[in-house]
Amino acid sequence: MSTTPPNQPSVRPDRPGNPAAKTDVEPPFEEQLRAIWEKKENRTTVFFGCAVVALAIIGWYGYKAFAAQRESEIESAYSAAVIPARLHAFTQDNKGHPLAGAAYLKLADDAYTAGNYDAAFGDYDKAATALPGTPFASRALLGKAVCQVRSGKITEGSTALRQLAEDAAQLKTVRCEAAYHLATLAFDAGNFDDVTKLADLIMQVDAGGLWAQRAIQLRIRVPVTAAPGIIAPAPGQIMPPVSLPRPGS
Repeated sequence: MSTTPPNQPSVRPDRPGNPAAKTDVEPPFEEQLRAIWEKKENRTTVFFGCAVVALAIIGWYGYKAFAAQRESEIESAYSAAVIPARLHAFTQDNKGHPLAGAAYLKLADDAYTAGNYDAAFGDYDKAATALPGTPFASRALLGKAVCQVRSGKITEGSTALRQLAEDAAQLKTVRCEAAYHLATLAFDAGNFDDVTKLADLIMQVDAGGLWAQRAIQLRIRVPVTAAPGIIAPAPGQIMPPVSLPRPGS
């Protein structure tokens, strides 16, 4: 007869719960980490990784310091470029830098003031290319258009001016100045209906701006036959042409 108690399974060597059976107990995490660290190749890998990270951090801060120093030098060179020759040299030495675009814009303004519209056109073009997406680029495009008008390329210049005047994405001042230049051309050509329309456009865009005041003064000079309600000039009075101001002035 079996001596095993009822409902009590026999203990077998290969079953769990047998004190004599071998079990695999996972060591604590700290012990595993210490075992990994004690291996020389692992320590070398860790030291190498830390060195790489440290060098990357040092290199990043070194680059930032170098860039800041370089930027300071460029700004100082731009401030010292007070004559055209130095400005030209600055643009060649710092191609791609925004201040090179600013130098081109200054060269263009100086050339325009001197009446050298071909040179001004070229420098305005370079300024627009060097300063994309900025208000300075818009002013440079405006300068190019006015230079074309001044050089006798009325059709090309008028087309460029109209594009700027009708572009709602442009700054108000750029749109209004472009429209005013068109209005002066229309006035000199005797197209007084266009003068009125362009003056109205300026008033719609920026009624309180400088160009609105100029547009009002220009519109007042329109003969009464072209703009009912406007005081006509005295008999025999010659309407003098309207001069184009420097772009941005």
